[in-house]
Amino acid sequence: MEKERKINWLGLFIKIIIIFVFVLIIIWLVSKIALRTKLSDTFKNNINNMETVATNYYKEIDLPLEKGKSLKVTLGEMIDKGLIVSSAEDKKNNCDIKKSFSKITRNKSDYTLTTTLKCGQEENTIKKKFLFKDCKNCVEEKKQKDEKSSSKNNKKDNNNLNEKSNNNSSSNNSNDTYEKTKYYEYVKETVSYTKWNKGNVTGNNIENRYEYYGIASSTYYTLGVIKASDFIEGNEITYTLKLNTVPNKEYYFSELKEVAYFDKNDEKNYISENKSEMNKEKYSIASSISKYSLNSNNFTYKLSPYYRRGTFYIDVKITIVNTSNVISYNSNKNNIYYVPLKLNVKFASDKITTSTPSGDYETIAYYRYVIKNRDVMWSSDNYVEGYTKTGNSELR
Repeated sequence: MEKERKINWLGLFIKIIIIFVFVLIIIWLVSKIALRTKLSDTFKNNINNMETVATNYYKEIDLPLEKGKSLKVTLGEMIDKGLIVSSAEDKKNNCDIKKSFSKITRNKSDYTLTTTLKCGQEENTIKKKFLFKDCKNCVEEKKQKDEKSSSKNNKKDNNNLNEKSNNNSSSNNSNDTYEKTKYYEYVKETVSYTKWNKGNVTGNNIENRYEYYGIASSTYYTLGVIKASDFIEGNEITYTLKLNTVPNKEYYFSELKEVAYFDKNDEKNYISENKSEMNKEKYSIASSISKYSLNSNNFTYKLSPYYRRGTFYIDVKITIVNTSNVISYNSNKNNIYYVPLKLNVKFASDKITTSTPSGDYETIAYYRYVIKNRDVMWSSDNYVEGYTKTGNSELR
């Protein structure tokens, strides 16, 4: 009985571990799918901007009047017409100018505006109603129908009058005309704006603003060291350079503007330079740097600058591609090779302002679309609140 009641704890523990791992995998897959379907803020801004531009475009052209008929304009056509300014800064996320479009379809009592945008891996479609009052030729169509209906009613009234006149000989001077109502044209113009986006985009319907941050530059003659025992073709050697002096201690971000291999004309700078070099306590500097230095055909490099706790560093990754035509230098009983690199480094301030700082600076450009809306209506009233009378009028 004791054997039958004994629980297999090892088996139970393994089963719990398997279930736990399975749950983690499910959670990971669900999060991946959720992130994949989430649209970026830039994409949402772009499709909303495209819908706004299409709305204003369709207000200015004749639309199909037959139910079910459609009119379509692609993103490429919008760019060609100057409705949207194309920016090719982010080549990885270029939008498909043929598969991205806006289409308007006639319904019974309104239109449906469908806008589709496809940029890289992101794609979405949004819809909105487009009213008859915003349709340029729908207003003319209604006007023609009203005139036709009015003409038909007038003809009917005239027939009734003639019939009444024939039946009553004493009414020879009956009035066969009717009084028309005077309508006035009113207009209301409004301006709306899209969200601000980063980028140097300009145009007639675009508003710009700018921000600035200070920068400073400095040149460093850096001297790295590779042990002879590590100097093997295909080997990767890493070391870290510390930039001991910077042009402005308040600046925190560094960017490598330019990197150059050793130039013999700069040899004296490498010997006297104290800004970033190998540890002098461990290795000595030879009187001739060029004699014991790797050449540009001996190695390739990858540099990664970063800022940590008030100090600038550069991680250097050297890949040996050729071991020919180099001489090692004996430093403190170690045979070594020098790796001299000339670095032009840009330092940037974290203080972003709307006014230009003193000294050198960089500019951050922003843009947004300016949407001008014009709403036209006709009324028999002499005043319509919020609207301006244009001076045009007609009898109806």
